[in-house]
Amino acid sequence: MKKENLKDNTWFAGNYDVIVIGSGHAGVEAAFAAARLNKKTAIFAMTLESIANLPCNPNIGGTAKGQLVREIDALGGEMGKAADQQTIQFRMLNSSKGPAVISPRAQIDRKAYQAEIKERLEKQENLFLIQSEIVDLIYQNDQSGKTQVVGVIAKDGMYYSAQKVIVATGTFLNSKIIIGDAVLDSGPDGLSAAIGLSDALRELKIPIKRFKTGTPVRVNARSLDFSECEAQSSDEVILPFSFENDENPNWQIKADLPCYMTWTSSETKKLILDNIDRSPLFSGVIKGVGPRYCPSLEDKFVKFPKHETHHVFLEPTGLNTLEYYANGLSSSMPQDVQYQMLKTIKGLEKAEIMRIGYAIEYDLIEPTSLHLSLESRIVDNIYFAGQINGSSGYEEAAGQGLIAGINAARSIDHLEPIVLKRSDAYIGVLIDDLVTKGTDEPYRMMTSRAEYRLILRQDNADRRLTELGYQIGLISEERYEKFQAKISRIDQEISRLKETRIPYQGELSEILKQKNSAIKTGNVSLAELIKRPEIRYADLAKIDPQRPKLNYADSFSVEVEIKYEGYINVEMERIEKFKKLENKKIPNDFNFQKISGLRNEAKSKLDQIRPLSIGQASRISGVSPADISVLLVAIEERNRKS
Repeated sequence: MKKENLKDNTWFAGNYDVIVIGSGHAGVEAAFAAARLNKKTAIFAMTLESIANLPCNPNIGGTAKGQLVREIDALGGEMGKAADQQTIQFRMLNSSKGPAVISPRAQIDRKAYQAEIKERLEKQENLFLIQSEIVDLIYQNDQSGKTQVVGVIAKDGMYYSAQKVIVATGTFLNSKIIIGDAVLDSGPDGLSAAIGLSDALRELKIPIKRFKTGTPVRVNARSLDFSECEAQSSDEVILPFSFENDENPNWQIKADLPCYMTWTSSETKKLILDNIDRSPLFSGVIKGVGPRYCPSLEDKFVKFPKHETHHVFLEPTGLNTLEYYANGLSSSMPQDVQYQMLKTIKGLEKAEIMRIGYAIEYDLIEPTSLHLSLESRIVDNIYFAGQINGSSGYEEAAGQGLIAGINAARSIDHLEPIVLKRSDAYIGVLIDDLVTKGTDEPYRMMTSRAEYRLILRQDNADRRLTELGYQIGLISEERYEKFQAKISRIDQEISRLKETRIPYQGELSEILKQKNSAIKTGNVSLAELIKRPEIRYADLAKIDPQRPKLNYADSFSVEVEIKYEGYINVEMERIEKFKKLENKKIPNDFNFQKISGLRNEAKSKLDQIRPLSIGQASRISGVSPADISVLLVAIEERNRKS
């Protein structure tokens, strides 16, 4: 609504520097960041009981997602700290593989996590938590004629003004729950759908599209036969997400509840395929595009006809509930089919369903309409973060929310936005993929998306990003000093291991025999030994009396930096070449239409995305290497003339 069209009886409820619409994982991180950067911030929740809800799987982290959580923490975000407080099981995924894909994952006490975040929001200075549904955006035109958002209107008619607005509405916009033929106007977990805000975005000419995702049944543990399932306990070594807890002797997980694994059966497959015509996914009821990397069970059986069975993971949702999440059984089949389906799975034959599985359709914006700062290119002063940008997952949302909150606050202070490169962080890969390439399905972060993943490890997220978090103002002086001390310890130990040489004879030869490792003559450095695939840092403790006492996290970083030094150096060389293209900036007012030799498709795509650099332009679908060469020449010519 135009500001000039505000009704006289609209009650003005307050003025804020930053308003955040939505209190999921994106909204929470955005609000914390803005408030901690000394901006008067309001975060709006449709209900305070939905703050930081985990409507799908009751866990945080996972492959690539664990890296995101550690990066959020390194920059001063909140997700990792709260997750550490409410962890009820921990596993380091891919621990038998290389360090580039190792990822932490924790089962979370769902309700306790929500309460933890809510309490932290309530205690945060400069932050105001308000239960109210925002249904409209107030805008005006500036002197140049550019549209800018200046406030919001709540469902009860109250008007709030703001310098910056962050939209983080998750999957709630015009959302519909679909179970078989039943289509309900509802958000996740039976919460109300958000009606009205999509129309406000359309009025501002912000492009809207529609996605779909889904969730499985939740079952009562008293009805499950766990003896028929394979138990999965926590790792022996349990690590925190937050780097603040690396050296915290008092930190420990709240419990060690096991998860369980079972399998669907050939009877499950037959049941699903016999009723496939009743699936809203195949009958045409569902119109939105679903996630390719997290398909429903019926989608799996159709797309992978040779697979007779699929994994099912039974995951506890908390310490004070018997509710278990049946990971792997995501479905929108009719309720009677879902009940019959459980009877065909070992351990679940008598399962009592507490929450039925469903699909959810929702509105989102076209993410290519955003700057890399996550501010809209179409309208000033409005930022978008989370699933409204086409991503899926709590961690992806939180990473975007943190960046949106930082940049909204910095914009008020007339500071340059923070834009993470693909070589800086998984968060940088995530945002660059969404904004530069767009997405035709709910976007899920994976290690394969990061071309520099050996550098973007979970263990070194603080080394990569804490300095930046400190410069921004989200990392305290005390934490920064501890970080510097940690880096000093690791670097000193790496240097010591390279300088310390020992003879092959004696105890070393015995260790090498046990490890089936080559024994030579003369002396060898400890670092050279660690570079051998079969030798670990811990294996050499007996013959290394000068070794300092390092915690597990520091020891892991020391070993990785030494063992993969050659690969890391090669990757750093690649990053330097990448940065050369990223540092070749494209002027904001550059006219792509006037470049002769540039194909029409490239002109159209470059005008649509408005890339900041040659590097970003090279990643746009429809822009070829030949187009980049033409673009480079045109920019050099302009620079010479100016």
